[in-house]
Amino acid sequence: MKRLSWLFALALGMGVAQAAPEEMVHYEAIDPPVAVDAAAGEVVVQELFWYGCGHCHHFEPTLNAWLAKKPANVRFERIAVALNPGWAPLSKAYYALRQLGMAEKVHAALFDAVQKEHRPLGTPEQIADFVAAQGVDREAFLKAYNSFAVDGEVRKGMQLVRQYGINGVPAMIVQGKYRTSGSLAGANAKMVEVVDALIAMETGAR
Repeated sequence: MKRLSWLFALALGMGVAQAAPEEMVHYEAIDPPVAVDAAAGEVVVQELFWYGCGHCHHFEPTLNAWLAKKPANVRFERIAVALNPGWAPLSKAYYALRQLGMAEKVHAALFDAVQKEHRPLGTPEQIADFVAAQGVDREAFLKAYNSFAVDGEVRKGMQLVRQYGINGVPAMIVQGKYRTSGSLAGANAKMVEVVDALIAMETGAR
């Protein structure tokens, strides 16, 4: 406990947060922790999201600002989850785009289409028409969307939801060991402050 307090104090001294995060208040330990594929000295941070989630959309500017200055030893991953069957089409859309190397290019536009423009994007064909307008090959997208690999990514995401104990999005995971959310951190925007402190703790522990 003394070591944890020292590491959080160090994070605070670097201007990471205004108050030291407290376990079970601002974050929770994942028990048992989930193994992540991290290189030596690397810390993996994951965001669990869904394009149909308004809170996830509002969190994007804060997340993007954090990504622009995240520590060099941090690898960031997005996980598009389907907490119920109705979420699956947009979750599959993310993985199909990622398979085509187009996820980052279309990510913001797809979020805006759902959240700002309220476009009907509940079927593969509707999503394919939209991403085609963003420069994605329509047939290649549909082939990826319907692939076993994309189905596997969605299933993997749901397995992580269960292992991480997640019941809502957005949520952030650090090294498969710690979870935080807007309700835990105090606000969605404060999640990155908690994540920074957890990164400092995990880096210091190594």
